[in-house]
Amino acid sequence: MSRSMRMLAFAALVALVAAGTASAQFMPKKIWQLTIVTNAPNAVIYVDNVQLAGNVTNVTGGAHNVKVIADGYLAFNGPVFVRGDQTFTVTLQPAGFPLTIRVNVPDAAIYVDGAPVQGVPSVSAGPHSIQVVAEGYQDYSVTVNVAGPSVVDVRMIPAGFLLTVNANVPNALVLVNNMNRGSVPYSEYLPPGMYTVRVSARGFVDYVATVNLDRPLAINAPLAPIVMPSTISFVVPGQYMDPDAHPGDPQGGVRIFIDGRLVNPHREMDRIPVLPGRHRIRVASGVFSVQLGDFDVQPGVSYVLELGMDVKVRAVR
Repeated sequence: MSRSMRMLAFAALVALVAAGTASAQFMPKKIWQLTIVTNAPNAVIYVDNVQLAGNVTNVTGGAHNVKVIADGYLAFNGPVFVRGDQTFTVTLQPAGFPLTIRVNVPDAAIYVDGAPVQGVPSVSAGPHSIQVVAEGYQDYSVTVNVAGPSVVDVRMIPAGFLLTVNANVPNALVLVNNMNRGSVPYSEYLPPGMYTVRVSARGFVDYVATVNLDRPLAINAPLAPIVMPSTISFVVPGQYMDPDAHPGDPQGGVRIFIDGRLVNPHREMDRIPVLPGRHRIRVASGVFSVQLGDFDVQPGVSYVLELGMDVKVRAVR
């Protein structure tokens, strides 16, 4: 082939390629419908950085970028490849918000939705339950609706203070507001308030105290032994009476002194009470005064002292 013929063939080939390229450039691309479905209400949807009025748009085939944002959710930003009419599903993950729980009791245990937490937990939007427990305090429980960073102030109310009771008598019985609480030593957490504490033991006088339990309180009850009553009756001969003191009353003039104290101000002679122990007794009237000296009185014994030329003592049990 001659040189001129080769040049002519090359020119024809170039013209053919150019014509084919121009034809491809002006051929319209296929348009497809793209529907975006998401789980977040009131979500805002962007396709190729253009906000959609709803969730449907028309795009050409090929790769496109989808962005979905909604309050309370983590944003989605990613590609979609369109080959025809299609639905693209975007599942947004709930966004976490800091939930600060401030408690007035150190070392309180905090639970969010039943799980223990420490520090400042991050929670999703919506309702969450909060429980706080601490020794010696009432349990606290509340439900909060989280829509953003939140702060919950928790003021724990004391469940009670420690009441401790002991006594100088082993196994003495403890009653709190007339309820049997067992024997000493006794300790129990009780709600704040007024309480009547009684400590009892056989042979001892009850200890009773009313207390205001507004702090930890310890009571040491000093139980005193019960003193059995004793009495002394006096028989005085008529010739020793003082008839001028109370005319017509043969006993009116007799005065009885125990340890120097007048014990018959109304001139009584029978069953004069006296505490157990050693006592000095004197009997006096207008015409005589008899010092009986020291006299030992036993618990629960009644005595009769008969005065005459000498003193006769009879113990009546």
